[in-house]
Amino acid sequence: MADHMEYIVSPWEIEAYVQSLNVSTLDDVGTKSWLDFHKRLTLLNQQSVLEITELREESVMEWFISLKKVPILIYEAIQINIWKHKAFPLLIDLNGEPPNTFMMFSVLYHEVIVISLLENILFHCESAQTIDDIVIDLIDYAVEHVTMLFDEKTFEIYERFEIKDPNSFLEEILEKLKIFEFDIGMRCISILYYLIEFLDSLPLCAVSRMLAIHDIPYLFAQLIETQPWKKQNEDGEMLTYDASWRKVKANEVGKINKREGQVWFGLRELLLNPKCSPYYEITEHRLSQLSKLQKYLHEDILDQIAPLIELKRWLSYLNITAMPSSRASCTVHVEVIPQIKSSILEKYHKKWKKLARHQSKYLFTTDKNYIKEAAQILSDGYDLEKLDRMETKKCSLCQELSKKRCSKCKEVWYCSRQCQVKDWEEHKKICSMITKAKQ
Repeated sequence: MADHMEYIVSPWEIEAYVQSLNVSTLDDVGTKSWLDFHKRLTLLNQQSVLEITELREESVMEWFISLKKVPILIYEAIQINIWKHKAFPLLIDLNGEPPNTFMMFSVLYHEVIVISLLENILFHCESAQTIDDIVIDLIDYAVEHVTMLFDEKTFEIYERFEIKDPNSFLEEILEKLKIFEFDIGMRCISILYYLIEFLDSLPLCAVSRMLAIHDIPYLFAQLIETQPWKKQNEDGEMLTYDASWRKVKANEVGKINKREGQVWFGLRELLLNPKCSPYYEITEHRLSQLSKLQKYLHEDILDQIAPLIELKRWLSYLNITAMPSSRASCTVHVEVIPQIKSSILEKYHKKWKKLARHQSKYLFTTDKNYIKEAAQILSDGYDLEKLDRMETKKCSLCQELSKKRCSKCKEVWYCSRQCQVKDWEEHKKICSMITKAKQ
């Protein structure tokens, strides 16, 4: 049986890759140097996921924190998000149907990669000390993407294109983009939760931004109401989201989803933490919205997350007193202005068409040599063998987590030699068929 690959990026390369990272510019998007930068981030993200799933030492996270490179990820996410709304539509208007999907895909996927890395790194409290006031930019970005999970109007930008052929490259890109947006929104729930957990390590402007500007308790209450991490498929089976949609197993019915748990813990912290109360005035509107949470705090939830009993008591007390607080009205807020988004918008003010024309040379090129070289750069980052290693595999026989697979067909996974031997009578019927088909 074949074991998992030990590394996607070797230990000495991880440090070199992280050390070499610098913020990219939109002018470079689509160039070979940018594609190489994207590839390195993709490989670092894959290595990070591998380290987490296999419970190894998280060296990618450690290097990002020690070399203070976390702000680069925040900048990259915001930059591509702006590009998506400003330059992407102009590129389509100027050029029409893309000649392939992979060039545009790599730019849009870039945002997913950096947010995935951020989610993994921000799990650790040490990361909070490396982002300083740039946390304001991250909060704004995360709130915008979480809001998209239940506000479909934010997708309007993608509806502007007239799709004549439903099987076109553009349609494929737009469909993929919607999947990316949903995934980013889900990861941003985790990012906001981690920031809430580390409030004591963040500047006061972060607390003010979350409560006085964005009203995250209201945002989180909306998430509890809409439950975007759950849906039913065509057969009426319940699905849950965790990096991808999967069926809810019989023993998972009624269990709290990871994101739902994060939302509840985030609400508890923001509403009960004394550090937050000066920034959050309980107005009549907020009282009516927060009161809706009580019906969700039933016994099943409280059994799974006991600390929510305190939140339920607090909400009950709030309703009994029914006196909107004026405690925040006398607090002086010193707001820090987010810098990243405004600096990018200022740099390209009235220059978006010029940028789109410049990027067309790379993203819409029909030069076969350039496309071949670009594909070669990306092939390492999108290597199916490496991506295969990152996925959580289940034993073909007992459905437990597996790290070994059949060395012959390389398609079926097992948790142990015993399960492989037991399953051989069944598996051998298709093993040779799969092997022949591959050949």
